[in-house]
Amino acid sequence: MSEYQRKDNNIEHSSKQQGKKKIHYSLLTFVLIICILELAVSAVNNINKNINFAAKIRGLEEKRNEELDKNKQLKSEIENYNSQTTLESIARNNLKMAGENEILIIINKPKADLTSEENTKGKKNK
Repeated sequence: MSEYQRKDNNIEHSSKQQGKKKIHYSLLTFVLIICILELAVSAVNNINKNINFAAKIRGLEEKRNEELDKNKQLKSEIENYNSQTTLESIARNNLKMAGENEILIIINKPKADLTSEENTKGKKNK
């Protein structure tokens, strides 16, 4: 082989190697771009999930606070119903009971009077 043929072979061989390197670099660049895109999509999804969870937490905390307020109100109502004056008023009004040294007088109205009162109340409500 002549010296020129060797140079041509070396040039062809080096150009083939450069072509293979370009293909390898292109593939690596493509894979790297895909990885970066996948990371970006994952980051966006995680941010969205965090925002959604934060909103749910705020909503649940508001609901919990409302329920705690309602619970306090119900406890105070229970305390009011258990107080002596409330029990006494229930006994007087609903159970027709009297206290010590008291006389209870119940006046029964005739049925005709009751029906006429109900009719007038019904007309007023309409």
